[in-house]
Amino acid sequence: MDHSYQAWQDVLAEEFFGRQHAGHPTLFYVDNDVEQELRHGYGLEEPLALCVGRFLRLGTVEPYSALEDYRWRKRQQDKDGVPAFLPLLACSVMAASRMVNDRNHRATAYHARFSELLTGDEKRLGSQHYEPVSRMWQVLASWQHSQQGSRGLCTIPAPADLPSNRSMIGFAQSQALLSGADRTFIPKLFRTLREYGTTWPLPGDTLLAQIEIRGMEQHFSKGFRNALQEEFRPFLARLIGNYAASWDGSDELVPSGVTRAELLVRLDAGRLGWVARLRSAEQEARIELKGGVVLEQLGDTAYYEVTGLPAPGADTLTRSLRRDGDGLVLSRPASSVLVLARDDVLGVWAATDGFRPGEAHVVLAAPTAQRDVQRLLDRAATTGRSADAGKLAWVPQGWVLHKPVIFDDAVTLRRALREVQGVVGLLQPPAQFKLRLEGGLKLAPSLDPRLYLRGGEPRVILPDTVEGAGTLLIDGKERPETKKAIAAGRPVPLAVLRLEQGRHTVSYAGVEIGFVTADEAVVEPKLSKVCGFTVVDDRASSSASLLAEQDRPTAVTGAACTPATDQDTTAVMTLCRRDADEVLFAAADGRLWTFRAPEQPDWWTDRLPDTPAPLRFEADFHGVGGWLLERRNGRWKGRPVNPGTPEPKSAGKPRAWARAVLNAQQASDESSWTEYVQAAKELDR
Repeated sequence: MDHSYQAWQDVLAEEFFGRQHAGHPTLFYVDNDVEQELRHGYGLEEPLALCVGRFLRLGTVEPYSALEDYRWRKRQQDKDGVPAFLPLLACSVMAASRMVNDRNHRATAYHARFSELLTGDEKRLGSQHYEPVSRMWQVLASWQHSQQGSRGLCTIPAPADLPSNRSMIGFAQSQALLSGADRTFIPKLFRTLREYGTTWPLPGDTLLAQIEIRGMEQHFSKGFRNALQEEFRPFLARLIGNYAASWDGSDELVPSGVTRAELLVRLDAGRLGWVARLRSAEQEARIELKGGVVLEQLGDTAYYEVTGLPAPGADTLTRSLRRDGDGLVLSRPASSVLVLARDDVLGVWAATDGFRPGEAHVVLAAPTAQRDVQRLLDRAATTGRSADAGKLAWVPQGWVLHKPVIFDDAVTLRRALREVQGVVGLLQPPAQFKLRLEGGLKLAPSLDPRLYLRGGEPRVILPDTVEGAGTLLIDGKERPETKKAIAAGRPVPLAVLRLEQGRHTVSYAGVEIGFVTADEAVVEPKLSKVCGFTVVDDRASSSASLLAEQDRPTAVTGAACTPATDQDTTAVMTLCRRDADEVLFAAADGRLWTFRAPEQPDWWTDRLPDTPAPLRFEADFHGVGGWLLERRNGRWKGRPVNPGTPEPKSAGKPRAWARAVLNAQQASDESSWTEYVQAAKELDR
């Protein structure tokens, strides 16, 4: 691969999966106009299709193998980076954007256009070659989900969402349904429809019907209009419905270069409140927005405490909320249904994007959505079907509460969400794109990331494929214990199988992954830096240090790390005041210690009821000299302890030592202390 291919990879990664898209739905839309804009805007000399076509191995069974090999090499360098096959996938979208009736092809003739784009010949790349490209789309979708929205919210469909006759090319076609002009027009459409609607967001099917009733399809691209009449209409409905669910009422769906902070509802201690989530990295701990709204980061997390907004209630939940700041927008779309689940980071109930099969939820429904929610729960919920009769103070006025709502059968849930109209239809469980392992008790990730404790095996997450696409095999055999979970669409636990220790395989729909179980693992630590005492002439140094490679064989390290001292060096004991505000010891070699008074033992009050104050505590000094400094009532006093000649650059943290000495320079008039103060001044210059 040459520089031109990597240049296109970098441009596409930044343009479509850059951090400016954090929290926003992203479409990987590339047509001829977009390709030319990128080429001229970034100064790329070679056209995209010509660049990709040069690396195809035409005439072989695997024409894209060079691109796949390059992706794997790049992954070894950066495991979290955007998969390095974006130029090829961009070409697959360009081919989909050209799917219209012309003199040579029907509108459905995708492979001819894809082959002609990359090779100049419509017959050199056929459908039999395309399976690796469809796998690349699923890898890209899985990667985008793993980034938790920091690179944009994924709009690539799961395999189960695609028409059966478009199971491979549907990924590229899905990204060509909405052009850039379509997405620019969408906010205007939403604003028009919301003026006449009683609830928001409207489900995708209703939005498409309203577009047709009002004759608004003429404002959209050919790809959009064609999808209205084809098998892609169900997916187009979901896509535009998801855009409606994330629309915060602004004039732009994705403000360029502006980070979106999502405003979420949380339930904590019987009270509803706001919390913000920033999916992008490297944000400040405190962010001020217009209108007196302030975000304060909660520890080292992506969540922020929100102040300055009215509390969540019947009015605020059903209206869009938006506050602008410097390069950041805090927003929440209007919704008449609120779904809460336990958040592992916050440790409380917080708003979630979709239902999680097998987990408990709290569902709140406004009057306009109560009928749709009840229909969904009646069809799919295991618990929580009946509304909670208790009148809780934190439930918004007029809203209905269901808890705990649990969906044990994911297949039934997905089917019910497709059938039930209304806002709840947008709460689809997270899509799964590949076979993977989740959870489990890992023994030693540094030794082997797939080494688990026997009896603590992980769960198997199955991809969202067409029903009946494969059989789950454990070590090459179908196990009856897993059939119930598979039928319900839930993660399949492996711990119940009582597997023997050793290597095991899990295979499904032609994909196989392996893992290892063991009762124990011995892990030898890998040491890049070793600390200890160097030994010269059978005598250890008086202070520890990082050891050079050549000093390690003879140095004193580990449990034996006790420095040798001169035979004639005796320990010096001195008394320190307990009532001192601060007690420091400035060693001659530049080390600095802070002394803490030990706690008084319980027996003191029994044996010495009239203990005089202030009491003192002992401090022992072995082979080290310096000055003991005590601060009381704002004044420092010092006492020498084998002070010696100060050489603060030889060890410790000299600058901290110098600051402490200069702060206490009035502690004594002795000449030895004067030498310490002079050494500190030289360091402080």
